[in-house]
Amino acid sequence: METQEFRNKVNQVGVVLKMSVEFPCDEDMKWHKWGHLTKDHQKIRISNGAYQNEHKLHISGEFPRSIKGELSHYGNPIDINVSDSKTPEQIARDIEKRLLPVYLPELEKAVNQVNSTNIYHQKRQANIQKMAEYFGVEFKEDKEPSIYVYDRIKGLGSRIEAYGEDTIKFELELIPEMAIKVFNLLNPQSPSMGRKEG
Repeated sequence: METQEFRNKVNQVGVVLKMSVEFPCDEDMKWHKWGHLTKDHQKIRISNGAYQNEHKLHISGEFPRSIKGELSHYGNPIDINVSDSKTPEQIARDIEKRLLPVYLPELEKAVNQVNSTNIYHQKRQANIQKMAEYFGVEFKEDKEPSIYVYDRIKGLGSRIEAYGEDTIKFELELIPEMAIKVFNLLNPQSPSMGRKEG
């Protein structure tokens, strides 16, 4: 199937299903033709070319990722193959009868999972942002939720990480004298209490 013929057919399928259509640039479709039908959270990929039988259209349901790029669906691929000689109406009907009844319930689960995962990440981001503001250091939101603070004079270094939704994890790097002070502060009944340092 030639590229323009493929584009026309996918566009017509999109009209029948009342879905938007997206294509890559022509250069990306030189050997492997593909496009997406989209609507709300639905994203259906239609492809034809080097990786499939040249007279078949491979149609698959895709799933969203979290704001960190994590996959939200780990089940078996949800896909069908149809003859490229079918009309757009026939292809749309195959999608409605063979793909959507399996894809949509799994998509709903995936969307719910992504929403929960995103809330988790957003809470961690907010927590580490508070710590960054407190210590006066910069935190870049595209990085993992952690910062590093170091005071050369006091001999105190710390990697601070948003460990969970509501907790902060500190990893301290201390010179021995400072380590003793911190240990005594956290453990007032320690045998070292009362000893002279140095």
